[in-house]
Amino acid sequence: MDGSAVIRYLSQWSDRRLWYAFIGLTAFCVLGGTWWETPVLMFLPAILLGAAWILTDLRQVFFLLLFFIPLSIEMNFSSGLGTDLPTEPLIILMTGAFVLLVLHQPKRVGLTHVFDLLLLIHLAWIACSALFAEIPLVAVKFTLAKTWYILTFYGMGRMILSSPKSWRIAIWCLLIPLAITHIIILIRFSAYGFSFREVNTVVGPFNRNHVTFAALAVVFLPFGWHLFRAYRSHTVIRWFILILLAIILVGVQVSYTRAAYIALLGGIGSVFLIRYRLMVPTLVVACIGVVVFGASLVKDNRFLEFAPDYNKTISHVDFDDLLTATVKLEDISTMERVYRWVAGSYMIGERPWTGFGPNNFYPNYQARTVRSFTTYVSDNPERSGIHNYYLMTAVEQGIPGLLVYLLLIFGVLIMGQRIYHRTADDQRKRMVLTALASLVVIHVMQTMNDLLETDKVGPFFFMSIAILANIDRLNQQDLTAEASPKDPVSNRTDEN
Repeated sequence: MDGSAVIRYLSQWSDRRLWYAFIGLTAFCVLGGTWWETPVLMFLPAILLGAAWILTDLRQVFFLLLFFIPLSIEMNFSSGLGTDLPTEPLIILMTGAFVLLVLHQPKRVGLTHVFDLLLLIHLAWIACSALFAEIPLVAVKFTLAKTWYILTFYGMGRMILSSPKSWRIAIWCLLIPLAITHIIILIRFSAYGFSFREVNTVVGPFNRNHVTFAALAVVFLPFGWHLFRAYRSHTVIRWFILILLAIILVGVQVSYTRAAYIALLGGIGSVFLIRYRLMVPTLVVACIGVVVFGASLVKDNRFLEFAPDYNKTISHVDFDDLLTATVKLEDISTMERVYRWVAGSYMIGERPWTGFGPNNFYPNYQARTVRSFTTYVSDNPERSGIHNYYLMTAVEQGIPGLLVYLLLIFGVLIMGQRIYHRTADDQRKRMVLTALASLVVIHVMQTMNDLLETDKVGPFFFMSIAILANIDRLNQQDLTAEASPKDPVSNRTDEN
């Protein structure tokens, strides 16, 4: 019996027969799992139910995944592998469902936008650099993780986040759990008097540290503001949203995360840049500034003049002292970043074309550090990265990988500005501005962190690009509809 015959046979079954069959299977699995002492067998019915749910209602599973993003917990196992629960298993399931959709209904997926090509080139170069990785296993894992993030949040986002209603549902699914986690953390934090010393203690288990806690909040805030503006005629709902956003904003304030403050200001500033078509000159000036600054440091090894005093570069327990120490280059977190950036620059010079491979910075950077930049935390017990996504990309994927990534983000920002000015519908126009503001927040955060591969930030990056592509497609459809003749008879008369 071939597959189509099986499907026809099953379709003739009544719902009652399927229900009896599922009950029988569940009883067998429970009894069999108990008899053979195989707990995995007991979970088979739940797995089948989950698979059936995913195949029949992908939208609900996608929104459920968004709901769990603020609530996810990072788990590390004794084998050295780690995962985010429950988000990563759901991401993998959604990736499988997307692949099946592509194979079964390729026209329904319809990935033909220029952003699709840019992401494909980005992913292809990551896979290419993984072939030359110093440690192939971690490079392959990184490539797989990047793949299922793109397929789930961009691919599925293209299919699901295509209307104002879907945008509102997605934002609600993020807002409620995010506000709940902030309320819990703020209540816990109040018991410590909002002490800067205890900030990393209270943000768990939902966040690794205060940086991821603040990053998720500031990346979400543009979407939260969009939701607030979407309910102009609903006063009670608007006040409810505003209260939740205020709670989240308070969480950002007491997170004591300098990069988050700057990123939030950058997101607000981007609104004016986009409205007045200043994105291109801003990006050009930023690139020139980075190149000139980098060249001045490299020339005659001038960067060595900024080596810190080991005894003065310490951790601070008061936030005001931290800000003062940052200016004086005596803050341990800032100077530890410099310590790793210097090592990263030597790694780029060593392998400029292919890099050391995705996720290969940590295992290789210690041998290339400059000891004069050493701080008290340079042994890096957290196994954290270089804390600059652009530099990390160049280290792990080579200069071509950095250029491809810059092509992606610059292309999205520049084309996003064009999409904004070409959009006539007010709801779409606000959503374009929201997605672009969130992307700018992410890019600013990435100058001091490398969070794009986390489930707290990465989903917003790819969903924002998906939303921009969808709105661009909707605009094109509107233009096509306007250009097509509504009355063929009168149209022929005009031509004659």
